[in-house]
Amino acid sequence: MPTAEDRLRALELELARMTEERDALRRANDTLQLKAEALDAAPLGAICVSGLSGRYEFINAEFARLIGRDQQTTLAADPFEIWQTVTHPEDLAAEQDAIARLARGEIDAFELDKRFVLPGGEARWVHVRAVCTRSEDQKLASMTVFFSDLQPQREIAAARDKLEQQLRRSQKLEALGKLAGGIAHDFNNRLVIIMGYAELMRRALDDDSPFIEHADIILASSQRAADLTRQLLAFSGRQVLKPEAFDLNVALEQMRRLLQGVVGDHIELQMSLQASQPISFDPGQLEQVVLNLAINARDAMPSGGRFELETRDVYLETDDAINLPAGEYVLLATRDSGSGIPDDVLPHIFEPFFTTKEIGKGTGLGLSMVQGIIHQSGGAVQVETRLDRGTTFKIYVPKARDIKPRPHYAVAQVPPPAAAFETVLVCDDDEGVRKLLLDILEFRAYKVLEATNGLHALELAREHDGPIHLLITDLVMAKLGGVELAAELRKTRPELAVLYISGYTEQPELLAVPLGPRTQFLAKPFLPGDLTSAVGSMLSGYPAEATVSAPLG
Repeated sequence: MPTAEDRLRALELELARMTEERDALRRANDTLQLKAEALDAAPLGAICVSGLSGRYEFINAEFARLIGRDQQTTLAADPFEIWQTVTHPEDLAAEQDAIARLARGEIDAFELDKRFVLPGGEARWVHVRAVCTRSEDQKLASMTVFFSDLQPQREIAAARDKLEQQLRRSQKLEALGKLAGGIAHDFNNRLVIIMGYAELMRRALDDDSPFIEHADIILASSQRAADLTRQLLAFSGRQVLKPEAFDLNVALEQMRRLLQGVVGDHIELQMSLQASQPISFDPGQLEQVVLNLAINARDAMPSGGRFELETRDVYLETDDAINLPAGEYVLLATRDSGSGIPDDVLPHIFEPFFTTKEIGKGTGLGLSMVQGIIHQSGGAVQVETRLDRGTTFKIYVPKARDIKPRPHYAVAQVPPPAAAFETVLVCDDDEGVRKLLLDILEFRAYKVLEATNGLHALELAREHDGPIHLLITDLVMAKLGGVELAAELRKTRPELAVLYISGYTEQPELLAVPLGPRTQFLAKPFLPGDLTSAVGSMLSGYPAEATVSAPLG
């Protein structure tokens, strides 16, 4: 029979065992608590659903955040109802099929990408990894699901794709712009020749000649072709601009009548002109920009509506969306109450030759020309649109700086006749254009030196003993451009007058400074009368009325 001492020792051993079990249970509970806290704080969403009760065993805070709901409220809710509510309808079938296969024992885990629909309607992408535990009889005991947030990396990928698309589009448009600019340059040279000789032929015909009408048709068709080349050059940002400082409000008021005629009487024209700062812009190109926007607005309101123009001074902070340096600008906004621009059309509206109009009703160059003119002028264009609510174009143009009064020139009512034997150096690398210039000038009794390129012109000038009164030169030439040629010649002939002729330039910055003394510009294509008027005026000391407004150095 156990003695009292034996019983006491047995009790002590049992107490030690129970103490050890208690400590082990406490340690296990602490570990479980740590695991629970870690799981709740994990950056992955996690849930566990019982296979027997169909209720949540647990959900962590990240899962509640991913679905945009309260953690405790969700824990008490029906998992099936939550799953149906938060899963995007397009993703339900695939996940339902995977869960069914897991329940049937065909698989023990699955992974897929799906979208959660948040209470506000926003969709959020997540990656799902589900695993199950099974009872001894292989029935589903529980399913644990982990959710990793894919939205940030998808947004980064989308932003990268957008930037890559913008880069490809920019490179495509740049290549297309160079191609269009080169074609327009060559085409302008052809038009100069066609228009020039058609005009000379017309002048030589008797008034009753039946060929006068033919010559007029050639000239009219050439003018329409010249309009197309101007659009191509505007889109490509390679046309010769003539910026001036002027009041935008005054310019728009002067266009009011023209704009009302363009949009029609069924559209109400409103103007709110609040800008106080003058702008630096080419007045002729401003008219093209506003007219193109007015035509687009008219076409968006076939049953009538409202077309508004607004101007105001603005200060822009650095903004990647506008892509302009911080500073002062003048805003020109046009608004219509028309049909708006569909989402699938909006990304393409500034692309050349893109149009939603019927064949023959539009070239698709209108808005691309607007954007080209604005960008080449140092500004930017933004568009805001809503279907059936209308479209707003916001144009930011540079404020004029260092404004000086435009010089006043007394323009003769009739250009004075050319003095015989004045020497004109003609430089153009296009043989047909050169011959036309020579024919026109020699007919007016000028002495003409003919140069095939800039280097040849320098050589002729060095070899010529007498004075050279005027240089007529193309701006864009392969070996030496017109601006550089004029600068070189003026080192030894400072009195030299210079007439630039071109309709295209790869270096618009050369043209962004005011005209110097005895310097003018004549845009291709031009008629013989434009040339003789400019030359006669320059050599007699008077600028030609038609060519005073171009900026060149």
